[in-house]
Amino acid sequence: MLSRVLERYLRHDLATPWGRALVQEHYWSLRRQTPIVYLLGFVNLSAMEIAATGSVAPGLNVPTFIAVCGLIRLWHWYGSRRSSAPTHAYMVKRLHQTIWFAAAICIAVCARSLYLLQSGDAVSHMAVMLFGGLTAMGVAYGLTAVPAAGWIPLVLIIAPMTVTAALPNDHRTEGAAAGLVVVAVLTMRLLGAHSRHFTSVVRSRSVIAREQEIVEHARQEALVAATTDFLTGLANRRAFVAALDSAVAEPRQSFAVAILDLDRFKAVNDTFGHAVGDELLRTVASRLVRAVEKGGLVARLGGDEFGVLLPDVRSGKDAQAIGARLVQSVSGPADIHGREFVVAASCGIALSRTLEDHSPSRAMADADLALYEAKASNGGAVAVFELHMEAPRRRRTQIERALQLPGIHEHLRVVFQPIFDLRAGHIVANEALARWSDPELGAISPAEFVPIAEQLNIIDDINCHLMQLAFDIAREWPPHIKLSFNLSAVQLCSRGSAKTVLAALKSAGIPARQLQVEVTETALLADIERARANLRDLKKAGATIVLDDFGAGYASIGYLRELSFDQIKLDGALVTAAHHSADGKRLLRAVIGLCEILGVSTVAEHVESEEILELVTELGCTSGQGFWLERPVPAAELTDLSGGKVIPLRSRGERRAA
Repeated sequence: MLSRVLERYLRHDLATPWGRALVQEHYWSLRRQTPIVYLLGFVNLSAMEIAATGSVAPGLNVPTFIAVCGLIRLWHWYGSRRSSAPTHAYMVKRLHQTIWFAAAICIAVCARSLYLLQSGDAVSHMAVMLFGGLTAMGVAYGLTAVPAAGWIPLVLIIAPMTVTAALPNDHRTEGAAAGLVVVAVLTMRLLGAHSRHFTSVVRSRSVIAREQEIVEHARQEALVAATTDFLTGLANRRAFVAALDSAVAEPRQSFAVAILDLDRFKAVNDTFGHAVGDELLRTVASRLVRAVEKGGLVARLGGDEFGVLLPDVRSGKDAQAIGARLVQSVSGPADIHGREFVVAASCGIALSRTLEDHSPSRAMADADLALYEAKASNGGAVAVFELHMEAPRRRRTQIERALQLPGIHEHLRVVFQPIFDLRAGHIVANEALARWSDPELGAISPAEFVPIAEQLNIIDDINCHLMQLAFDIAREWPPHIKLSFNLSAVQLCSRGSAKTVLAALKSAGIPARQLQVEVTETALLADIERARANLRDLKKAGATIVLDDFGAGYASIGYLRELSFDQIKLDGALVTAAHHSADGKRLLRAVIGLCEILGVSTVAEHVESEEILELVTELGCTSGQGFWLERPVPAAELTDLSGGKVIPLRSRGERRAA
């Protein structure tokens, strides 16, 4: 019956994680306690034999039986191969055996105790009850790991002994029997409390372990999510940088960093949609994974850019060959949603031996420079980083450092290039152009330092300083000569920028109608709504609004419709193309015609020869600007130009020659 109870109990335990943990704790606790239980039983029963009979009789007796059973059980617990790494089924089997061995031993002890209580004197009876009771309670505590087995010695030893001891009507044995009953009952309660506490502890420990597993699993999932590109399943930039960091930390390890960029991917994305673009990226990712040998890491760094970490690459020749293989594996036709696309890529590679500061960012920067070199070859090329490619980056670093020095304003100045009315021959405006001459770097063009200043977020400060310089000079001009000033994207798209410009005009004593604001399409792209608001405020105050570089972008006609411009400055590329080809001339004529329809005057840039001047005048441009008309000059040289007229075209060439 006890075996069936235990079987149901264990079967219930095995049905849950904490139950399996409970069975495991029962098994290992019992395994540790078994030698002590048998030693306790052997010593107590030997003492009982000596106290009751005067000696331990040789041959088969209870102590001998206990010793034999103990040896068998010790072999079961410690001698079996599976005892060191048991399964749950094996544990249950051993716990079942404990029931039967405990029952067999208790029956033997009970039989011997009852026999001794039937013979001998009162002293021997007291000894039997003492050592028999100690044996029962010791075994019960030794079997607390298996609650069902812990009750067996109390039921099979103490109960029969107390009944037998109470029969002779001896007050001493009756008292001892009563004491044993009380001790047995209390021991049962203690065993029950211990079992419940034991179960509670194991359950809590199992729950904690399970929660830790869940937390660890969630942590692993979060780690995977944080280091995996969701679109391609490749490692992302974070994982790539971490792997690169580990590679850099091993100074003796040679490796290469390859960065691949798809050629003309933006056109595919814009024309056919992001779904097609995403599928194309997945196709490229799978091709790269197949091409990279074991040990390499492929990652998507962002957009259509992929990174590959290649171990054991020592020479530029090997890197060139690997890069060519990667480009070849990526390139080729790809069928996406029933449409065939031709994939092409460029690759830049940096070797670990070329690194100066041994950092992941430096390795990727070198590979980026090599990639730019490869893309300069019209795509589909491979370039390995060499030290001569470092010059542009070093110059950029030098410019960044110089721009952030406290005395930068001392080296900034403005020059002015006149804008002429091509029909009347008068100067109608002077465009302020920034100039920077650094003591160490020399003259640096705006095309070089303005983008860097924008990225450093200091362009606003520089523009405000240049604007103040220009306003101070323009204050001395005649009222009919306007100041043309370019607003950066930061100024154009900043809240309250128009109010700042108008306040500076007022402080300089210049009326707003004398200001001509030039903005580019690139600047408008930053924040069209904020730009619209600032331009509206400037125009309302009286300033002239000019769209600069019209024809250089892709959406200029849309801006003509959305924003109200007073003048359009035609991009120099349009003017040059009109001079060199009939198609270019027709295009320029159409653009000028469009502006006439909109009621907007035009300014031709890059008037670099008398022929171009005659051409743009013939096509209907109202104003012009260029080196043939006048180069940018310092403020001091504007005095004569502002008050006079352009010399007639037929003699201007003679003037230049002179």
